[in-house]
Amino acid sequence: MNPTPPSSVSPLLRFAFYGFAIGMALVHVFITFRGLSSPQGMEHAQMAREIARGNFFQTKVIRPYAWAVLEVGGKDPNPAAMIDITQPPLQPLLWAPLFKALERHQPYEPTKNGGIYLLDRAIACVGVTGLLLTLLWSHGAARKLFDESVAAISVLALMVCEPLWELSVSGSPVALLLPLVALAFRLLVSVSNAVEEERPTGLRLLALALTATAMILTHWLAIWLVMGLIAAVVIGLPGKRAGAILVALFPLLALAGLGFWMMQRCGDPLGGAKTIFQAQLMSLDPSLLQREFSTVTQPIQLDDLLRKLALNWQTQLGDLYSHLGYCFPAFFFFAALLHRFRNPEAASIQLGLGAWLLFVILGMGFIGLPEGREDDNHFYLLLMPAMCSYGVAMLAVLWARLKPPGGPIWSRWGFAILAVALSMVPMVTELPAQLKMGLTLRNRIFPHWPPYVPDRVSLVRKLVDPDEIVFSDAPWFVAWYANTPAAWIPVKREAFTAMRERAKLKDTRVAGFVITPHSARVNYLHEAFTGPYREWPDLLFRGLILAFDKEFLPRADFEYKVPLPLVAVPVGAKENLSLQMTFYTDKPRTLKE
Repeated sequence: MNPTPPSSVSPLLRFAFYGFAIGMALVHVFITFRGLSSPQGMEHAQMAREIARGNFFQTKVIRPYAWAVLEVGGKDPNPAAMIDITQPPLQPLLWAPLFKALERHQPYEPTKNGGIYLLDRAIACVGVTGLLLTLLWSHGAARKLFDESVAAISVLALMVCEPLWELSVSGSPVALLLPLVALAFRLLVSVSNAVEEERPTGLRLLALALTATAMILTHWLAIWLVMGLIAAVVIGLPGKRAGAILVALFPLLALAGLGFWMMQRCGDPLGGAKTIFQAQLMSLDPSLLQREFSTVTQPIQLDDLLRKLALNWQTQLGDLYSHLGYCFPAFFFFAALLHRFRNPEAASIQLGLGAWLLFVILGMGFIGLPEGREDDNHFYLLLMPAMCSYGVAMLAVLWARLKPPGGPIWSRWGFAILAVALSMVPMVTELPAQLKMGLTLRNRIFPHWPPYVPDRVSLVRKLVDPDEIVFSDAPWFVAWYANTPAAWIPVKREAFTAMRERAKLKDTRVAGFVITPHSARVNYLHEAFTGPYREWPDLLFRGLILAFDKEFLPRADFEYKVPLPLVAVPVGAKENLSLQMTFYTDKPRTLKE
């Protein structure tokens, strides 16, 4: 395909195009939105709220490993005012000024304002703004590489891609990475264009380096994205390989600065994030490492690591179409790798994008995606907009060679119709029902249940005293919606005893345990006794078994035996209620005003 000058577009058509994009954004924020769904998003949100209150990088999510790191570093941590040493800083810093501006709306009062937290909706507004920027930068890159028609078709296919909209309102840091990756690709194309036209590239490469730095500060595992971007610069910009040094230098300086800052906070340059990197070299889930009230490093088993890589790649590559958001043209990027585009910029950037994707595949093999496309470490979707533009161009080439019979519209634009129609299948399947539910229920729309019901967990704040904390299997959820310090339930029961004693030394008491369906999600029943919460079967099963007039008694020395149901579901005419989200406490409690 020859590059052609950008064709003029009717202002009315351009207005309709932008109007459709903005309309989709409004629909997903104000009609179908059901609150945040990302665990990391909720944790970042409660940190941003603390920053807005003047508590700089303080967190209400207490990770046992981070607590242990602070103790080993001699920092004498207070669970009621725990400093954060785990999460990257950029997303909380981005949200904090917005939360400060909405200060009077910070209290979550579902009985007055409905079940959707206003700050959740504010986060969703930021997310869809990032997606609109992604569309803008993706359009600009495709327009430079190919022509206006390819750019418009690729962006339209992205616009009807429902998984992108779901990601944008989830609160996940991956949603912030989406526009950053799109900007990096746009800058990569711009540098390539400047090289071809023999124009200066220094400022563009500097902007690319700063964008790579922002990726690292958004998500620790974005180091795989940055390494892929450096490879893309080396391969895609053969005349500017020295620019790869600049792109690598700024993220390294940022990491060095963060490491020094972390040393001052906890005595360890990696802080609580060390477990995130350790887990990549083990077959263990990172949550198991973060729930250990110990800093002992687990040994690395090479055979387990190789088995883990093989299983992860087998699963992920088998579900690659799903991981690419069911965007039909993006899948044709792999065919485009076998085609040599006549535009030299498109050809060189194509190889760079392929190298970038290889690094993402490598990283996803080490990281793993236990939650699939909804995982907070899901990076495949980030390169999909760039892959989509090449896929559309490849479809145009194949369609022209196929010369299908039919009318002039089908023979010329049939590939575009297929690209858009097949990409919007998830939207056609899901959006009408969500629209109907959103327009009918409005602010009472069903939450992400299981495992989250924000308005019910917010009652915990009215059940505990100011000097009390709770333990939970979803501490990010409790901390965000109940505004209460919540510690992650440790792997071992004796670790809980040690943590409770440490809390007492700081005049902080443990009020009880908030149990959600998050810990009870297993494929087979026996996994509950061998899985991550195997030492807590009484908390997992007691609320469910009470529905059948049976009792799963906790240990005799376990004092949190009083169940207060937060979500109870009838299981039959002759049975009682199944307590599917429960607050287990040490005494009967009443709601405080």
